[in-house]
Amino acid sequence: MCVKIVVCPRVFLLAIGALSLAACSATRVAYDNADILLRFMASSYLDLDAAQSEDLTPRIARFHQWHRSNELPVYAALLRSASQRAAKGITAEDVAWGLANLRLCYRRVAAKAAEDAAPVLATLASAQLAALERKFAENNEKYAKEFVPSDDKERRRRQLKRMIERFRDFAGELTPDQEARIGRFALAHERHVALRFEDRQRLQRDFVAALEEERKPEELGRNLAELFERPELRRSEEFIREDKRWEEDLGQLIVDLDRSLSAKQRAHVVRRLSDYAEDFAVLAGRRKEAA
Repeated sequence: MCVKIVVCPRVFLLAIGALSLAACSATRVAYDNADILLRFMASSYLDLDAAQSEDLTPRIARFHQWHRSNELPVYAALLRSASQRAAKGITAEDVAWGLANLRLCYRRVAAKAAEDAAPVLATLASAQLAALERKFAENNEKYAKEFVPSDDKERRRRQLKRMIERFRDFAGELTPDQEARIGRFALAHERHVALRFEDRQRLQRDFVAALEEERKPEELGRNLAELFERPELRRSEEFIREDKRWEEDLGQLIVDLDRSLSAKQRAHVVRRLSDYAEDFAVLAGRRKEAA
């Protein structure tokens, strides 16, 4: 249930997060082969030479196995609990519990990925760091076009569309009143989307700076892990303030929507969460086969 991401040890997270969040048999196969995707993505971002690629390959395999053994059982347990909570009716406390666990999950996996990748990252040459910066710039340009276009009307339309699609994925078809409630939330938090993009870029700059400043693998690993474990160190006061408001309002939005769910919608939510939990449990159970 961990999140999608942007920078180089986060290449691990980007792939595993994306693969593990879709509950279907095809995704189980994809997760089992995630190490291949991870190697491809790392090469795409870093322009690794042969020796670096050879060094990275077993590290990715070990990280993948660690994630399967340690993280997937946690996700399965969290989602089973979330399904039970949804069956009874979601409270603001339930939402806070879920968000806190998501943050904990993300920071733990990100720190592990950073530390595992550090021995290879410490060997990157100046030309490779420049290639990484170009890749970040290229991806940020795509991100800006997709998520924060300059046209106000189009930006609002896309933000609302994304939010509605996320809720539909869990609850099925929504009523006009439910969509309107989501729309009010999205409109009230337009600034948060822009601030998240700024924070993404700041993290990328700090990541590259850490690679430039520290060449000892152990120290680099600790420095990179701190970037993910203590994001408040880089974040602006405005971001921290708006993020807190966003989280509080999201909790109220989910509670309001929960109260408006039909029996069919609630059953859809409960089933969806249960399906995710089952997929994670199955994937975690393949540990011995993959070892």
